[in-house]
Amino acid sequence: MTDQNAQDLLAWLETAITAREEAARKAAALCGCHPPTPVWSFRDGDGPTDGRILVVDDPHPGVKRKISRRWNGSYEGLFMAEHVVRHDPESVLRRCAADRKLLELHQGVPNHGRYSEPECPDDCDGQHNGPSVCMACRDYAGDPLEAPCHTVLAIAEGYGWPVGGK
Repeated sequence: MTDQNAQDLLAWLETAITAREEAARKAAALCGCHPPTPVWSFRDGDGPTDGRILVVDDPHPGVKRKISRRWNGSYEGLFMAEHVVRHDPESVLRRCAADRKLLELHQGVPNHGRYSEPECPDDCDGQHNGPSVCMACRDYAGDPLEAPCHTVLAIAEGYGWPVGGK
């Protein structure tokens, strides 16, 4: 992958992660009059509060929200509700933060051999004609792998980047 294609991938990935973070923050904000409550739960059953997606520690528990509508009583509805709860805003934001840490760890840097770092060593002439390399990944001999590495490509694939690139 050329450095330009790698930059395109990273820009696309930044946009994709930011979009998920913004959607999660909006979902967590609820009414906006209190701190966000990003954790949701689901209880199956026949009681008056069962079969609903509930906001954990909801500051307005009596207020009806779209999120707390009753599911259709089918297994499909139950499975959808359980899926939604497992992807509540807190878990989405946690995943996005972890992905950003991985991207920082696996950033592309100029190729200075085995000791490639974000900053050029003192003896560097500033000429970087070859492709960037991953700051973290090495082959069996200890030499850096070309950026973006397999870790970055796997993260991008998880956000919808097509396998093999655009």
